[in-house]
Amino acid sequence: MPTFDELAATNPDIRAQYDEWRAQRAESGEDPTDYEAFRAHVMEIGGPDPGETEIVDFVGAEFKAEHPERYG
Repeated sequence: MPTFDELAATNPDIRAQYDEWRAQRAESGEDPTDYEAFRAHVMEIGGPDPGETEIVDFVGAEFKAEHPERYG
């Protein structure tokens, strides 16, 4: 599973893209933790595919602990 730092080797702007995307999703009432939606967004704006597997640090440890059905 890749991290943002690892993916920055091929997409130096991925962290900024994530921060902007997440803020827009939250503002519009959409799920800002939907990795597949983020992946699609990155590719739609011309970035390289970050991969099928969710980025390790896509959400924090606290969120993962609160959602064992998703990260258990």
